[in-house]
Amino acid sequence: MNNTGISNNIIAQTLGSLGNKTSTELDRVAKEFEQMTLSQLLAYSDTDNDNSDSMFGGGAGERAFKPFLYDEYAKGFTQAGGIGISDAVKSEMIKIQEAAKNAFANGGQ
Repeated sequence: MNNTGISNNIIAQTLGSLGNKTSTELDRVAKEFEQMTLSQLLAYSDTDNDNSDSMFGGGAGERAFKPFLYDEYAKGFTQAGGIGISDAVKSEMIKIQEAAKNAFANGGQ
């Protein structure tokens, strides 16, 4: 059995929502992915271990709103140029689109 045909079929099947999106749409999706990734990284980098409701601790309110703060930080980082994640993601999405087009052009072989 030809592994290349199988790989092309898998790529074509997993193309899914990428379809024939324009470069602008791919850029938007890649930036959203970078923003989400940065937000998660910021959440993991939090070293505040004071989860108490002490006088100087943020308490439940701080815990509830921290994810929103990380999202806004990540949005700012991404709008300022990001850290390169979106460029790599966009490049991979373009490769997937091209591979899917080639697979369809070759009749799924």
